[in-house]
Amino acid sequence: MAEWTTNTDVEQLVAWLLEGQRFAVLTHTKPDGDAVGSTIAMVRALRVICERKGGDPSQIKAYYAGGPPRWIADVAFEDEYVTANVNELEALDPDRILITDTGAWTQLREVAPFIEERADRIAIVDHHLTGDGEIGAKRLIVTTDAAVCQSAARLCAHMLACGPEELPSEIAEALYLGIATDTGWFRHSNVNPAVMRDAGALLAAGVDHSRLYQLTEQQDPAGRILLMGRVLAGMQLHSRDRIAVLQVHMKDIYEVGLEPGHTSGLGDRAMGIASVQVCVTLTETGETPALTKVSMRSKEGPNAVDVAQIARSVGGGGHARAAGARVTGEIEEVAAALVRAIGEELA
Repeated sequence: MAEWTTNTDVEQLVAWLLEGQRFAVLTHTKPDGDAVGSTIAMVRALRVICERKGGDPSQIKAYYAGGPPRWIADVAFEDEYVTANVNELEALDPDRILITDTGAWTQLREVAPFIEERADRIAIVDHHLTGDGEIGAKRLIVTTDAAVCQSAARLCAHMLACGPEELPSEIAEALYLGIATDTGWFRHSNVNPAVMRDAGALLAAGVDHSRLYQLTEQQDPAGRILLMGRVLAGMQLHSRDRIAVLQVHMKDIYEVGLEPGHTSGLGDRAMGIASVQVCVTLTETGETPALTKVSMRSKEGPNAVDVAQIARSVGGGGHARAAGARVTGEIEEVAAALVRAIGEELA
C-alpha cells in the first residue's frame, strides 16, 4: 500500500501533464463545488495548451459519477464534461488521468474498474487528510489548503505561465467556485490568510462573485426548504446537547418532490445552536443492503472533535472539522454508533 503523502510538486506535475494528449479528469462521486471547480479549471487550462499545440481539445474532458450538481450547466459547457462511463473511458484510453479532490477508493467506486490497473497514468491532486496512495503514482496532497482549487490554481497558473490574477476569467471562475463553496462562502474555520489571498487574486482575474453565489446558493427549489423543515423538526440532541443528529429519509425526499442530490448542507442550521459542538447528518441512499451517507461537522475550540478521525473509523475520511463516509447499515443503527463514538471524544 502506497503511503498517502505528496511525492511531486507543481512544476514536476505540470511537466508530466504537458507530455500527454488524451486526458480524463476525474473526481469523487456526486461532485461538489470544489470537485467541479477543480476539474473544469484543469480541463480548460489543458485545452488552452492543447489548442496552442494544434491538438484536439475534445480529447480532454471531466467525467462525473453519481450525477453533477443541479447548477452544472451554469458554470460549465456541455462539451467539457460527461457522466462517468467506464466504456467511454476505455474508448478514450487516456494517457494522462488526473483525479482531484479525492484519492479514496470509496469515492471512486464507479470508475474503479477503469483506474485499478492504471496507477502509472494517474496523478492525484487533493487536500484531504486520508486517501489510498496506491491509486496514483503521482500525488500532490496539500492538507493545509482549504480547497483543492488552491492547488489547481497553482497548476493552472504554472501551466499557462502567468500569475493567478492573470488567468483567463473562465478558468479563474471555476477555481473561485471551489474555494468559495469549500469554505462555506468564507464562513468555515478553514478560512485563513492564504485562502483570502488566493480568492482575491481570482477576483482580480475577473470573477463575478455575486453571479456565482446566486447560481449555486440561491436556486433551491421550494421542496428543499420543506425538506429542511422536516429534518430539523426531527433533530435529536445528545451528550448534553453537544451532538446534533439530523436524519434525511428517502420517504421525505420524494414526498417534497426532490431528488437525493438536493440534500447537502442541511447541517449548517444545527451548527448554529450554541451548545452544539458536532453535527451529524445521516442520509438514506435507498441502496440494498442498507447504506447510509454520513456527513459530520465540528466547531473549533479547546475541546474540538476531530471528525475525520471518527469518519476513518467507519471507512470514510475528510478534514478535522468536516468529514464523511458511506456506512453499511440502517440509518438508526449508524446514528447510534456515531453518537457513542463522538460522545467518547467529548467525555
